[in-house]
Amino acid sequence: MALPLFVAGLAVGGLAVAAFNNRAKIADEFQKGVKKAKKIARKELDEALEFTQKIKRELKPQKPKRTQSTKRKRAPKEDKKDAS
Repeated sequence: MALPLFVAGLAVGGLAVAAFNNRAKIADEFQKGVKKAKKIARKELDEALEFTQKIKRELKPQKPKRTQSTKRKRAPKEDKKDAS
């Protein structure tokens, strides 16, 4: 029962030593991955912003322009004295 745990511990320890010895190479690859992920994220964000602006323009309600004929004409106010 203890033998599998011992073998697993040896494997994990060996991997830790190998990773420690190659830490510069691992760090370089990690940095390349981070740069690539940032570039992809920026591209996707820009595309999403363009898409939302396009949708906003299409969905924005267009108010009809008021012309002289469509303006309301106010009725003259009646005097309150005459109403009594």
